[in-house]
Amino acid sequence: MKRVVAVLAVLLIAGVLLTGCSVKALKESDVSFADGMAENVLTAETARDYDTWAKDMDETMLKAVPKDKFEALIIDPIRGEIGDYVAGSKKFSAAVESKGSTTVQYLAKFTNEEQVKVTISFKDVDGQKRIIGEWADSPKLRGK
Repeated sequence: MKRVVAVLAVLLIAGVLLTGCSVKALKESDVSFADGMAENVLTAETARDYDTWAKDMDETMLKAVPKDKFEALIIDPIRGEIGDYVAGSKKFSAAVESKGSTTVQYLAKFTNEEQVKVTISFKDVDGQKRIIGEWADSPKLRGK
């Protein structure tokens, strides 16, 4: 009997831990906060406007991409391949919540590529949503 209780306790603890680490799919309405922030980031990059780009970033992003490295780290590697973001073209694709962060994916048009997957991750920092990561993926960026 003790062995059965021990096994059940281990299974219960494992279930709680695994559930806590799960990924939760979200609807577009669950991440409505992200739309304006994502548009702001993409249009700021097109305008090469660091101050506007930085306004929604968390401290880690700001340290990783200081103003004097903005174009070299963010603009040149991506925009050199796919061009500039076509304002207003992004469409919600998917969103998930995992380990305290929310990741939202969009499909967007750029001047040199029609279908670019833009992924932006958010986290609550002192009661406000902040961007903690940003990625772009497309055949041209992958060299295909």
